[in-house]
Amino acid sequence: MWTAWCARCHADDGSGKVNEPTVTVVPMDFTDCKLTTPEPDADWERAIAKGGPGVGLSPQMPGFEDSLTPQQITLFVSHMRGFCTDTGWPVGNTNFPRPILTEKAFPENEVVLLPAISHYTEETAPSITNGSFKVVYERRFGKQSMVEIAVPLVTTNSLLTRTAGLGDMEIGLKQAVYFSGTRIASLGIEVALPTGDRFRDHGSGAIRIEPFLSAGMMIGNWYWQSQLKPEFSTNTVREGHHFVYNTYIGRDTSNAPNTWTIGVELNGEDGEVALTPQIRKGLTGTGALAASVGMMLPLNKREEQGMRWVGYLLWEYLEPWRARR
Repeated sequence: MWTAWCARCHADDGSGKVNEPTVTVVPMDFTDCKLTTPEPDADWERAIAKGGPGVGLSPQMPGFEDSLTPQQITLFVSHMRGFCTDTGWPVGNTNFPRPILTEKAFPENEVVLLPAISHYTEETAPSITNGSFKVVYERRFGKQSMVEIAVPLVTTNSLLTRTAGLGDMEIGLKQAVYFSGTRIASLGIEVALPTGDRFRDHGSGAIRIEPFLSAGMMIGNWYWQSQLKPEFSTNTVREGHHFVYNTYIGRDTSNAPNTWTIGVELNGEDGEVALTPQIRKGLTGTGALAASVGMMLPLNKREEQGMRWVGYLLWEYLEPWRARR
């Protein structure tokens, strides 16, 4: 069936290289493991069933849901996975939608904009609003590794005076150490540099070393993701040690790349605990652009934590964000 229906566009070996092209767009090269392994099976199944428009791509890819059974579509995807012959790549079935605060285990190629607005009270200032805007660049290298650079911009009410400036920049590495089926775990380390002005509450004034463990798995139709991260300060006079934990559970409302995803996170730092309900939306048919918004609700120490609006705008920059006709 592959030879009869698919090979004229995708080639017998799945490379998309044919002597006489039958379409004007360039078919995906299924032999390119770097390109194909981040894709989940569900996206490929939808593309086979609905055609290119079903995943926000070219209508030159027809749909076969009237000709194939769901079982046959699943077998087609299994056959296509075989075109990647290089082992050791985490498969996209563990590439779950990103929570707002919990670090994903899957190595990414993304740019993420993370705004946050906090509102809380103090005895000296009945109403204080602080904000931050973090730009995160994530780049995958090798099969299982990723480097991350984060640049935060912060605004604070320091001594009742509004100030703005650069926060503490972060550099991180992540390595997938286990993946099988729909389960994945990664180890990583982040280093926060004291680039923010601590006298204006823009930074801690100390280098922080933050090893972490991230994990994720499917539980039925639900995504579960979790992270544990101790934070060690090189100057405990300016900034103490901390222990951070985040866990998330959520699910998609459909199998389309631009679906809504609903979820909730439990976020903790030392003795402070908060709950963050959130929604996520794919902004394009391919899912390469997405946005999320949530509210961090303190479960204890409410005056110290305050209320916080959080969210992100995400761009998977190696993915097509719009269809090519």
